[in-house]
Amino acid sequence: MDTKFADLKLKPWLLAELNQLGYEVVGDMQHLPTVEILRIPGMGGLAWRKIAKVMGRDPFPDLKKRR
Repeated sequence: MDTKFADLKLKPWLLAELNQLGYEVVGDMQHLPTVEILRIPGMGGLAWRKIAKVMGRDPFPDLKKRR
């Protein structure tokens, strides 16, 4: 979990927001629920999917797959 947010190639304003909130690496956000992460200003779907993949989480756990 020592992957830095800059290595994920996130938007510069999102990197600034995460650093301002005190998050330097992906492991710092491990304790936060998905809802709280998505409430961070600038956090969009693409950025969340990148972060969730590194965390090993399902980005949308309640979403049912269509057949």
